Amino acid sequence: MDRVTRGFHLLAASLKVLRSDRELIVLPIIAMVATVAVGATLAGAGWVSGLFEAHVEETEAYARYLLLGIFYFTAYTIGIFFNAAVVAAAMIRIEGGDPSLGDGLRAAWSSFDKILAWAAIAATVGLILNAIRDRGGLLGAWVGRIAGVAWTAVTFFVIPVILFERVGVGNGIKRSALIFRQRWGEQFVGNVAINLALLAIMFVLLVVLLPIAVAAPPVGLTMIALAMIALFAVGNATTGVFNAALYKYAATGEGSGPFAAGDLSSAFLPAPARRGRGSGFGVGATPPMTVGPPRTLEQYVADAGLPTSVEEAQRRRDTGGQGSLFDDKS
Repeated sequence: MDRVTRGFHLLAASLKVLRSDRELIVLPIIAMVATVAVGATLAGAGWVSGLFEAHVEETEAYARYLLLGIFYFTAYTIGIFFNAAVVAAAMIRIEGGDPSLGDGLRAAWSSFDKILAWAAIAATVGLILNAIRDRGGLLGAWVGRIAGVAWTAVTFFVIPVILFERVGVGNGIKRSALIFRQRWGEQFVGNVAINLALLAIMFVLLVVLLPIAVAAPPVGLTMIALAMIALFAVGNATTGVFNAALYKYAATGEGSGPFAAGDLSSAFLPAPARRGRGSGFGVGATPPMTVGPPRTLEQYVADAGLPTSVEEAQRRRDTGGQGSLFDDKS
């Protein structure tokens, strides 16, 4: 119950930020629609060419895997790009600015080359883990799931790192892993807590809507579908906001806006002491990063050219964003 309660605290804080920028909910919906469109297009191409028939030649089997790889890469690129837009816009709000959808999208576009590289790596890992789960039997299924959870936790900060620290993807993964491992340890529970809160909301919605679906299937099923889409969008936007807030906390040891430092620190459980390696880092301590010198979040935001106040955001909007990272510097 403690995790569920903590999850609702973090969810409420994220939703408070989200209420100030409701348009951020649109970004996950765009990503979902784009991913479905790409999937439908590739599935249609595979069906027309006969790649999904029960018995295919060896070359056609390879073409099927190639089609799957293209879908994975495209879906990851879309998801990461729009997630980065949410994180960037949320950071502007946390820093006291007044972001628009354009601010978030321009920030994501400014790092699009790194997003492509990160999508390629993430998609490859996803394909490998999926193959392990599907072909490794019971053991493979467990190994694949555990490895997937570990990979997600270790790379949780990759998006804000490549957005705000302006490093390459390789160093971004290292930086994310160091933030995760050296500051709090291995027992990552923050996202799990938020997801538990969202699952609880979904359960309540299903309890309310299922009787309607039984009594009037077209109406009830439509309501369930719309509710799930809305919950998906809110959940993804909320996770992006939480990602930005937790990243700032990782850099400064301070709470952000509605996020209390205590709630953010409880998003991780401290690592046990290791012989010869210390006992981890407490709240407010600075982890000994090895990928470049440690800096404050304010320096990261300044490097990224993000507005750090309402006045600055308005000035940039009035002048067309001149002088920011998002300008065309070609």
